[in-house]
Amino acid sequence: MTWYGTEISAATATEGLRDRNMEVFKHLYLTYSEDLFLLAYRWVKDESLAKDLVHNLFVHLWEKGSTLTITGNVRHYLFRAVTNRAINELKRQSRHISEDILQWQADPASLYETADYLLLQKEMVQLVQGLAPRCKEILLLSRVHGLEPLEIAEKLNITLNTVYYQLSVALKHLRLHLLGEKKDR
Repeated sequence: MTWYGTEISAATATEGLRDRNMEVFKHLYLTYSEDLFLLAYRWVKDESLAKDLVHNLFVHLWEKGSTLTITGNVRHYLFRAVTNRAINELKRQSRHISEDILQWQADPASLYETADYLLLQKEMVQLVQGLAPRCKEILLLSRVHGLEPLEIAEKLNITLNTVYYQLSVALKHLRLHLLGEKKDR
């Protein structure tokens, strides 16, 4: 009874979940999990959280399947369920951030730290702009976008050694200008 990739009726899905039919559950997972992940990711903009939302939805389907009744289109039901979970998570995060903001109090030290940080950021942006184009691109992919050297090499179609060399050039440039280190290192 393998019909992965095809739509199943709401009645079949409901009955299968009520009976804890592993084939129906597997079908739902294999058919919809990737699209549900993409939808959740669109909402929360966090890969790990999107995976958790989809995983928790399927756990819920398995655990509460005996009490669920799916009406209408199964795809629409699952998309609505993951959308609701994403919205609830965003609301929860928003409340958490609001509470943190209420507890924050300005003090003179934090003002100076913020000013120093902003000045350092501005200086770093200017220094990065002075790098060669490829060197700047590799540094930004590594430090801003968080890519690993191997990922950068594959993305830019260059060798791994080139990535390491360009990163060392960029970091030496920043150290030289920010910390005043000597060039002979």
